[in-house]
Amino acid sequence: MEAEQPQKPLDPLVKTAFTLCIGLIVITVAGMILTAPDRSIPPYSVMAQHGENVTVNVPPRTTDREIEALLVRFQAAGRGSGDGFAHLKIKPTTPGDPAGRYRRLTIYVFDNPGLADEPSLRDYLAGTDPLARSGFERGVRGLYRLTGETEYGAVGAKVLFRGNRSGG
Repeated sequence: MEAEQPQKPLDPLVKTAFTLCIGLIVITVAGMILTAPDRSIPPYSVMAQHGENVTVNVPPRTTDREIEALLVRFQAAGRGSGDGFAHLKIKPTTPGDPAGRYRRLTIYVFDNPGLADEPSLRDYLAGTDPLARSGFERGVRGLYRLTGETEYGAVGAKVLFRGNRSGG
């Protein structure tokens, strides 16, 4: 019979490398979990902002239910001082107002980046081109409006919420 040879202990350099690899894997997995995108709302991009008016673009196949969830998220961001909008990548709309940096805000939700871009928003607000204004309004999938102490949210003709601002 062969005598079993005792195993040699691992070299300290191999132990260090092995520990480092395991540590990096754990850190990577933890980072991916902690920074995972919010799946309760559709992915969106802030496309343009002009004063109190903001356009947001969502993917073309976004459902009305997903847009409703996004508008509810905007409503939650508007609670209190409204500074939650900063986390949603929206610049302050009333930066000089002592009552808050987001006292008045209108967010238009589109699923067409061509309608959500800066020139489209500027043309719509100018109101000089009826065709551009009509196209902009027809393309709006959702609307969130905050004015002082009232807020309004709608997807198409369906009003989700209207009335006094919660927690404000």
